[in-house]
Amino acid sequence: MGIFDEVDKLCAVAGFIVLAHACYATISYRNDLKIEGTDFTSVPLAVMVECVVGAVACTWGALGFAGEFLPIKAQPRELPPVTMEKMGDFVIFAHRGKALAPPDKGR
Repeated sequence: MGIFDEVDKLCAVAGFIVLAHACYATISYRNDLKIEGTDFTSVPLAVMVECVVGAVACTWGALGFAGEFLPIKAQPRELPPVTMEKMGDFVIFAHRGKALAPPDKGR
């Protein structure tokens, strides 16, 4: 039993290696552009394809690590007790709402 017995683990490791190579390729491409004296506009298409392939491989491997998907069972929610509405624990009378009230003009 080695680390690469399962295809999912192999796929995840390969995905990380491909992503690391894409990073290295981008860095070396930018260094080559600096030597040539040209401006960096975008990465080459091959590096973009490597990034997509690496991301897909990592996602495939992560889904394999997660195991089987299980259905979410809906459970009925309990309703709050009727007396909860009548509890005065959260009723506040000294709040800033008085400052928002229109001033009394007749008094």
